[in-house]
Amino acid sequence: MAEASADPPGRNRFSRAARLKRQRLIRPLFDRHRKDVHAVRVGTLLVRYRLVASQEVGQDVPLQIGFAVGRGFGTKPDRNRIKRLLRESFRLHQHTLVDLLADRPETLTLMVLYRGHTDGASLAIRRDLPNALRRIPSDLEKRLNPEA
Repeated sequence: MAEASADPPGRNRFSRAARLKRQRLIRPLFDRHRKDVHAVRVGTLLVRYRLVASQEVGQDVPLQIGFAVGRGFGTKPDRNRIKRLLRESFRLHQHTLVDLLADRPETLTLMVLYRGHTDGASLAIRRDLPNALRRIPSDLEKRLNPEA
């Protein structure tokens, strides 16, 4: 008989609705002059994020995330492998952000940029992405509740 899981079914899903695909949501994340865009750099990763009104996103999801690997990082299969590793690591560590934003009217849009080497990418991603995702909630709490 299978063991009972501690997490509810579907908690580790990375649904299509959670994928950041619209240019009108991605472009502002790279605008250096916007005051509502924030960044966290941990090791080989740079995570840029901002809160957006759910009506602007068009989906009722707590967050949408995209992943990018620069063209200078190996061949296309290497970049695709790195993006696959990023998606898998996010899928396993998304709970902190999802739980924080579950009841909020805004959607958090994030773009994760890989800036390391193709050698050792797996280890670097498993180490750096969870650390970056742990730093974002405390930063968001400060911005959402400035009086606290």
